Amino acid sequence: MVMKALVLVLLVASTVRAQTPYEVTDLSKRERLVILMFGDGGTGNAGQYRVGRAMYEVCRRRGCHLALMLGGNLYENGIQVTMRDSVEGSYREIIDQFDEKFEAPYQRFDEFPGFHFWAVLGNHDYRRNTLATLITYSEFSELWRLPALHYEVPRLPDWIQIYGLHTDTDVRRDLNGLQIHSARRALCEERDTERWKIAFGHQPIYNSGHHQNDANERRTRTLLETPLIRECGVHLYVSGHAHHQEHVTATGFEHIIQGAAARTKGRNRGPNLPGVSQRHFSSEFGFAVLEVDARNLRLEFYDVYNTKETGTTVEAPGPEDIFASYSWCGTRDDIGNPSSSPRPCR
Repeated sequence: MVMKALVLVLLVASTVRAQTPYEVTDLSKRERLVILMFGDGGTGNAGQYRVGRAMYEVCRRRGCHLALMLGGNLYENGIQVTMRDSVEGSYREIIDQFDEKFEAPYQRFDEFPGFHFWAVLGNHDYRRNTLATLITYSEFSELWRLPALHYEVPRLPDWIQIYGLHTDTDVRRDLNGLQIHSARRALCEERDTERWKIAFGHQPIYNSGHHQNDANERRTRTLLETPLIRECGVHLYVSGHAHHQEHVTATGFEHIIQGAAARTKGRNRGPNLPGVSQRHFSSEFGFAVLEVDARNLRLEFYDVYNTKETGTTVEAPGPEDIFASYSWCGTRDDIGNPSSSPRPCR
C-alpha cells in the first residue's frame, strides 16, 4: 500500500513537471502585488529599449513582482522561420529574434528574483508566423511566460485572479464562444466578493484613439463585455492594440489601455458611447503600474518623455524623463461607476 502511494506521488509530481517545464514563481503568500502593465512593445527599435529601461527603473524603486504583456510583443509578424529544413538553423533564427525584441530590451529584469512577463498575443504576433513557438519559448527563457493562448496566471494570492485572453476576432477568430465558456469556468464559478478579478488581452473594448469602434473592437465588446466581464464580476480589463495610454470607466468595470511601449498614435477622439467615461489619455510613450492588496488598488501611468520610436542609439531616460502622469485609487465600491469622481491617492 505504501509503495502504491509512493508510485502515485511520483506520477503526479512528474505530470506537474511535464505540464510546466519552466519556473513559475509562487506569489500566493503575498499581501500586496505590484504589477507592471504594457503593450505593443516588441519592435526591436530604440523606443522599445528606452521604455524598457524606464520600466526597469520604476520597478527597481517600487519592487514589481510580475508583468502583464498585452500583445504586440514581436513586430511586425511575430517569430518567422525561414530555415525550414534545419534544426540548428531555425533554432538560432528563433532565439535571435526573441533576443532582439524581448530579452535584450528587458534584460535587467532578471535582477528581480522570480520576475516573469506573462504574455497574451496580439494581431502582429501571429501574422504568418510559428504560433506554437511563442508558447514553447517559455521553456527557454527566464522571463517570458506564455503557457497557453488563454490561461489563468498561476500561484497568485487567494484574493486576486488574473486571466489572459486571446482576443483575435479576425485572422484566427479564437475569441469565440468556446474560449469565453472556458474563461467563465475560471472567473464566474466562484462569486467571491472578496477577490479582485482582472482580465487582460490585446484588443480593447473601448478606446478613444485609432481603431476606435472598428469591426474588431465591436466584436470584442460583444464577446467580452457582458458575457464575461460583467457576468463574472471582473473589476479591471487591461488591453493594448491602440497605441496610446488611457483609463476608461465603463458601467461595472474599469478599462485600461496601454499600447504605447514602443509606438504611439496620439489623437484623442474621446468616448462616443453611453455609459463610458474617460479619466485619462496620453499620447506619450509609456506604461502602467498596478499596486493592489486584498482591499485597495492604486493605478499609475508613467510617461517616458523625449522618446522616439526609431534611432541609431538608445539613450537611457533620466529621472526627468520618467513622469508619473496619472494615478487613480479605489476599493471595490469605486469600480465601474462612470459618474463618480476619482479618489485621491494617499
